[in-house]
Amino acid sequence: MFYLLIKCYLRYNKTSEKSHIIIKVNKMNEFKMIATTVVMMSALVGCATKAPTTGDFMRMHAAEEKATGVDQKQMAKEWDKGSALKNSGVKLVKHGEDLIKSGEKDITTGKQEIEQGNKDIAEGAKLMEASKQKFQETYPDQKLDLNK
Repeated sequence: MFYLLIKCYLRYNKTSEKSHIIIKVNKMNEFKMIATTVVMMSALVGCATKAPTTGDFMRMHAAEEKATGVDQKQMAKEWDKGSALKNSGVKLVKHGEDLIKSGEKDITTGKQEIEQGNKDIAEGAKLMEASKQKFQETYPDQKLDLNK
């Protein structure tokens, strides 16, 4: 925008050819900066197998801002590390919840089996006692040896 104002001013004031050359050089530098930024963004986006992450954008910004680039690269690295930790944590929580569900189902099944087992023991003991009593009534002379 600033360059355009200068250019307009120079045209109306009909300055020397030298000032037009300076404006062209400045425009060329601006063009190179924009072209470099576009090429860098295209390279990062074009080479990536997935959409750029926030960390990638931080790195691109760091490339443009070399004075503070070291801090921004570190921030991008920390972002990526945090993102990986978060994704790992989500997977662990999901796995833990699945284990709890499975455990609760196993506990319910176990309680049902214990209940059925206790019923079977009581009914079995009742049947054994009835059978023993019937045997003793039918064969009063016979002794039962229950240890065998």
